[in-house]
Amino acid sequence: MSPQTVILLEDDGVHTVSFHRDEQGLANVDLVRGYFANEFLKSTAGVRRLVIDLAGVASLDSASLGPLVQKLREIQDLKGQLALAEVGSPALREIFALTRFDKVFAMYRTRAEAIAAVKSP
Repeated sequence: MSPQTVILLEDDGVHTVSFHRDEQGLANVDLVRGYFANEFLKSTAGVRRLVIDLAGVASLDSASLGPLVQKLREIQDLKGQLALAEVGSPALREIFALTRFDKVFAMYRTRAEAIAAVKSP
């Protein structure tokens, strides 16, 4: 996967995952799904404070959602925090509502709000 597709940053103990967006503000759905299915767990191993910025992500499938749940459990076991930011796509919001993940994951309107929430003890 090209470095322009997934953006991994760390600032003051908070790691963020975000995705490159095209001129229309959309992330490539296939590359996002591939990242979650194949690289996400490895690239965030041992991380205790994580924000996943889903700006521009239109949809996720079960191959993406499974690793998200696995990472949430791993971070909870480490006494850390995981938050989702910018779950803006109507299809993505519907997926989270149907799976009731909107009740499981802490979701924030903006990346900054999510980072602030994850930073606080």
